[in-house]
Amino acid sequence: MHDPDSMPGAPLDLDDAAKDSVLLRWALTGASQDGDAASAVYGTILAASILIASAGGAGTVFLTVIGTGIVFWLAHAHVAVMRRVVRHGEHIDAHKIRKALTEEWPLVQASLSPAAPLILAMLGIIGETLATDIGILICFVGLVAWGIVVARAAQLSRRHTALAVGINVSLGLLLVVLKVILH
Repeated sequence: MHDPDSMPGAPLDLDDAAKDSVLLRWALTGASQDGDAASAVYGTILAASILIASAGGAGTVFLTVIGTGIVFWLAHAHVAVMRRVVRHGEHIDAHKIRKALTEEWPLVQASLSPAAPLILAMLGIIGETLATDIGILICFVGLVAWGIVVARAAQLSRRHTALAVGINVSLGLLLVVLKVILH
């Protein structure tokens, strides 16, 4: 189990925690040490929410998922930079802006895999409902994977790993309930 007194705030090695699983590496959509796991989880939940709530053709939903991910990425990076200015009196420079954009990039990455089935729907290969359902399933798998990887990287006990995964699964299930209610 992870020692809570050892180097608080030390970055977790997410790449190492996912290295032995092809499924985990795929589900994490390329996010790594340079990015923020919280942003990826948030982006996954955001993508699933849009897939559930959006109306219109596959092309409209695809652009909404990707476009919203990009807008939220920019907003999160902006807030991260502003937080440094307000809390620490730091001056804004290009390096800090690039760093914030890089750290928040997993928010956009998390929308790519769930949006991919919509391309198949736009091409007429699968139906729009199936594409949306596959996208939501991809989000759900991503939430489970993030729970596992973060728990591994933090060296959590099995009980705490189950709790972390359970919370992510619960968030995914809440989205599925929302889909059932809306549709």
